[in-house]
Amino acid sequence: MKKIVVFACIVLLGATFQSCRKKGNPYAGIPSSVLKDTTTVEILERTFNFDTINQDDTVVHIFKVKNTGAKNLIIGNAFGSCGCTVPEWPKEPVAPGAEASIRVKFNSAGKEGEQNKAVTLQVNTISHSEQLLLNGFVRVPKKEK
Repeated sequence: MKKIVVFACIVLLGATFQSCRKKGNPYAGIPSSVLKDTTTVEILERTFNFDTINQDDTVVHIFKVKNTGAKNLIIGNAFGSCGCTVPEWPKEPVAPGAEASIRVKFNSAGKEGEQNKAVTLQVNTISHSEQLLLNGFVRVPKKEK
């Protein structure tokens, strides 16, 4: 049952991500010469569950990525699935064997219920992109009478 729920969440997240995706060249942040010079990356934690928070709270999480290849890892761009999810990433190359931090901030203002947010990293790997996920529940405080 748990696998079915996880699969359904992934499909729903993918559909949501596609509807919010920015149009244009998805690799605009990475020079074409770098795209040919690929490396490999290990995402040390792909999904962060922030459990339950109150509406208007902000969640900040640091994701770690490790360059497991022989070439420098270039993160040419990173973007959230909506404006409420904002990533910060290193602009300088990540040397082979080194780790980098991706800081992701989720602002729950105006949100309620189950939240599944994605951050896409445009990188010089074979797939050209990696995805980080945040999920949890936003509770709307009861209004006092």
